[in-house]
Amino acid sequence: MTNHTPPAPIVDGTNITVSLLVNTPQLIQRTLRALVLKRLIGDQLLTGRIDVTGSGSAIFETGENIFARDLAEVVDELAEYPLTDTENPTYSVYAVDKYGLATDIPDTLVTRNRMDVVARKLVKLANTIVSGFDGRVLSAVGSAVTETHPVAAAWNTTNADQLLDVLLASAEVDDHDEGFNVDTIVLKPVPWARLVASTKVLEHAAPAGGTNPIVTGSIFGYAGLSFLKSNRLPSGVDVMLADRQQLGSIMWENQGGGYQGDPSEVRGVESKVIRLDKQDGWRIQARKAQEPVVQEPKAAIKLTGV
Repeated sequence: MTNHTPPAPIVDGTNITVSLLVNTPQLIQRTLRALVLKRLIGDQLLTGRIDVTGSGSAIFETGENIFARDLAEVVDELAEYPLTDTENPTYSVYAVDKYGLATDIPDTLVTRNRMDVVARKLVKLANTIVSGFDGRVLSAVGSAVTETHPVAAAWNTTNADQLLDVLLASAEVDDHDEGFNVDTIVLKPVPWARLVASTKVLEHAAPAGGTNPIVTGSIFGYAGLSFLKSNRLPSGVDVMLADRQQLGSIMWENQGGGYQGDPSEVRGVESKVIRLDKQDGWRIQARKAQEPVVQEPKAAIKLTGV
């Protein structure tokens, strides 16, 4: 987040005054949504969405084997089929917690139309909540995933073959033979830079005779993988590969209360404006009622020794 003064929001070409903002909850919500920090990846790593409105919790089978215990056998005419059984899955209970913050705006800021001060308050409010949730998603994934693959050589050495390390780790997930297909790699900024700058990646990703327009920003695709960069991976996890279609989901709950916003939007927050007559001001509350759920921890693997 930069330190420059946020510009006054615009609606239909007209600057919004602070008075209009605090008196129109829909505008507060639109402003919060526009100011949210953009470099988030939790919603890309856990792609499932589960509505638990009315209960606030759910029970999931985690890491269930997709095969029966015995192989199919030849069955003779009129013979009974051989009986088999399936492994007992592990059940986990997940509950949605509510995370929120509030900030107060005195009437003096409203009458003096200090949109610069109010905008900074809203930026910090929204960014703190959504980036905190992004960190909780990555922490939950990092804790649930126990499979590891050691790299052949540290990535800051001349003997490193970063791309081969990634592909071999992906092959380990394939070896489970449970239908997982690794399609995403998440890296902290330094390993991301070393992988992107490795000769093999640049040789194959760059168009012939030109520069490489796709190795910019925090995401690009190569070798069937989406590369995601994040500095919110938990401690001890520098690189992780995953099948994001099967790894897990994000539960959400609509808890009511007259809040503006979509409670299922992972990169957004819900908001509410409350008049504080006794304090001569306004209170803006923002919340997120969502919870990450890792349903298939074997669909991911961590690289160690990077």
